[in-house]
Amino acid sequence: MKVYKLVLWLCLIFVASCSGNNNELEERIKIQAEKNNKEMPASEIKKTANYLRAWGKEDFYQKAIEEFKKTDTLSFPDKDNILFVGSSSIRFWNSLQEDMSPFKVLNRGFGGAHIKHVNYHFNDIIKPYQPKAIVFFCGTNDLAALKTVDEVYVDFLEFYSMSNNALPDTKIFVIGVKPSMARLYLREEELAFNNKIKALSLQKDNLFFIDVWQDMLNSEGNPKPELFIKDGLHINSEGYALWTKLVKPVLAKNL
Repeated sequence: MKVYKLVLWLCLIFVASCSGNNNELEERIKIQAEKNNKEMPASEIKKTANYLRAWGKEDFYQKAIEEFKKTDTLSFPDKDNILFVGSSSIRFWNSLQEDMSPFKVLNRGFGGAHIKHVNYHFNDIIKPYQPKAIVFFCGTNDLAALKTVDEVYVDFLEFYSMSNNALPDTKIFVIGVKPSMARLYLREEELAFNNKIKALSLQKDNLFFIDVWQDMLNSEGNPKPELFIKDGLHINSEGYALWTKLVKPVLAKNL
């Protein structure tokens, strides 16, 4: 009887905790909608919250990771490559190998990854390759999922700590969150996150921040449309050409 009561008590705590998290996320959605002058009925708020909770699960991109692992069993990449890892802006960098030549690179960008996803799969798609450098782009999706700047930064600190512990000789280059037409409403949060990473890089010898923000803006201070595909979020070949000009010299100088 005592065991039953204990289990029931633990279940009630779990449900109350989940309810609190649900309410908090729904409140964040409501606040963001109001900031964007958008009316959202309660049903749409709940639907959005359910999607964001699913997206935030650590194994959300497990299928993509399994594909990487399958590819590795067929031909495992050489060690000492420069590993590019992160979200879709890395995944869609189809000209990466050509753009970074003569550096040897490996692309392990996946889905619309959050930093939490990268951390969860660290032992699958980062540690085994023993890269001499990591080029990291992630964080914008986390903010779009309504995580706070501090929450996203804590996730990055976990990534940085894991990298230092597992790969102490590996240098880490962070491409700052880019401005985009699709996420103008996140400008303040994105810049705040970038500033945190930049400040940290000034304190760490093995961490380098590559700022792409200003170069992607026009004279009016808005994202340059010519750098983006139709969705206003992902960059096109011109965008990647610009990133190449900004990233490659930093790698050449520090590797």
